[in-house]
Amino acid sequence: MNYFLNTKLRILNFTHIDFDGASSNIVIKNYFDNVITYTITYEHENEILPKMIKDRDKFDAVIFTDFCPVNLTQIQAFGKPVLVLDHHESALKYNDPGKSVYICTKFCGAKLAYEFFNHDNCLEHLKDIIEITNDYDLYILNDARSKAYNNLYWAMGFNWFVERFLGGDIDLNRGEKLYLVRRQKDFEELYTNLPIQELSNNGVVCEAEKYIADIADALRNDGYEWCIIYRNGNLSVRTSNDSKINLANVCARLGKGGGHMHAVGIPQQKENLAELIKRIETEIDNEIKELNSKNVADDFMKKLENA
Repeated sequence: MNYFLNTKLRILNFTHIDFDGASSNIVIKNYFDNVITYTITYEHENEILPKMIKDRDKFDAVIFTDFCPVNLTQIQAFGKPVLVLDHHESALKYNDPGKSVYICTKFCGAKLAYEFFNHDNCLEHLKDIIEITNDYDLYILNDARSKAYNNLYWAMGFNWFVERFLGGDIDLNRGEKLYLVRRQKDFEELYTNLPIQELSNNGVVCEAEKYIADIADALRNDGYEWCIIYRNGNLSVRTSNDSKINLANVCARLGKGGGHMHAVGIPQQKENLAELIKRIETEIDNEIKELNSKNVADDFMKKLENA
């Protein structure tokens, strides 16, 4: 662990391409003087080693934030120190602090990185943006600002977001506030006219190119327990926060994608899309059956204990 606390290390940072991944990169760029950044998704893990080979002489260590690659053993064998700071349930099997692999579901990826590097409060100026990120990414939503910052991320992109909030200043300017007002009106119009198809177990599927998180929220508010939203080569699957369905288990059985209990991403082009949606529907049905069986068994054991 102490090795990675040297601020003079040249870092190759692979980070998830979302709000949490961007905030994680902000932590890394605030702590280290020299950082090369690559954004990464579950469908592009095969690009990691080629990029490490290309930049071999430009970095001393690799840090993965908000992401844990499935080919971690190969990456660790590359010959340079590797640190993994991730929080997805689907990555828990890789947790190995002895090898600098930290998988902790208690925090979002950015807060995990913040806690790891914020010794002597050296990153205290980032506390607000990190807490906002944690509130949104874990879907706590106690902070009314967190959805707005996620919306800004998806509207403006990774690089803009990192540069905009790199110094920790979270006060939005007039233009950013006006954009958020216009965006809300645009979303409401899109959602009103959005075609949806209902699935089993109170699920629903639709296709959209933008406003994915807002659509998922609106579908849950309309009473659906789970949803699939297809966007340009990726399926975003979400459940309601009080759902017992574990989507990370669904991804494990599918053998693709990953994420949290209530939200996962699954790469898939349009070819064979209907087949994959049917498989997801089947696996969610299996997950519900397992949950029901477990509840029956638990109830039986309670009766025996109270007899």
